[in-house]
Amino acid sequence: MRFTTDRSLHVQRRSRRAFQALIATTLAVAAVSVASGSTALAHGSNNLPLGSLYNVVDQIGARDLWNAGYTGRGINVAIVDTGITPVAALSAPGKVVAAVDLSGEGQLAEARNLDTYGHGTHIAGIIAGRQPGKSPRNADEHPEWFMGVAPGAGLVSVKVADNTGATDISQVIAGVDWVTDHAAQLDIRVLNLSYASGSPLPYTSDPLAYAVERAWKAGIVVVVSAGNSGNLSSTLTSPALDPYVIAVAA
Repeated sequence: MRFTTDRSLHVQRRSRRAFQALIATTLAVAAVSVASGSTALAHGSNNLPLGSLYNVVDQIGARDLWNAGYTGRGINVAIVDTGITPVAALSAPGKVVAAVDLSGEGQLAEARNLDTYGHGTHIAGIIAGRQPGKSPRNADEHPEWFMGVAPGAGLVSVKVADNTGATDISQVIAGVDWVTDHAAQLDIRVLNLSYASGSPLPYTSDPLAYAVERAWKAGIVVVVSAGNSGNLSSTLTSPALDPYVIAVAA
């Protein structure tokens, strides 16, 4: 299976500030699908498509959260995907707090932990990208800035796919399990999985669904893609059909 263009994320608790931070970060992951949408224009005369990040943050209320002080700071999001390449908006100190490569490229020094396909970096940028030296509080006046939906959030890169975007379900399960096992150490509160296995099994006996449920039981908000078939499908795919995760469609 390949990584899909749908995305994911999940929320949960403690103090009001922590909850608000989780909401801001969850909006970031869910916004990935919105940012791929309409080409209409919005937000005054900025001449940007309705689906641009600059406009999406207004559509989902993220800018209001920024102005209230909630940027995702203090929340780490694990992205189980194709890795993260350190482009400018993802290169600030502490932005990527940890990385592991469980893909077939993990043995290649020149490719280890790097996104050789592009999908994981795309997802990471929408969730938590931030142009160096720029503040979310001033971003309303600068549509030319790149600002992810939760620009204060940290990222944990879990690479499970290669330069074709392809992976084996066993690698994906290993990636989810790695996140669960390291959640306390790395303060991971959210897991994003833009992957659909296509399994015909019910969630009660599906190995990937079991893995994401284990993450949920460990206190991680899990967001997954609903699938990649659009109107051609009348059902959710695995693991989105599991009631313990948040399913997001593009």
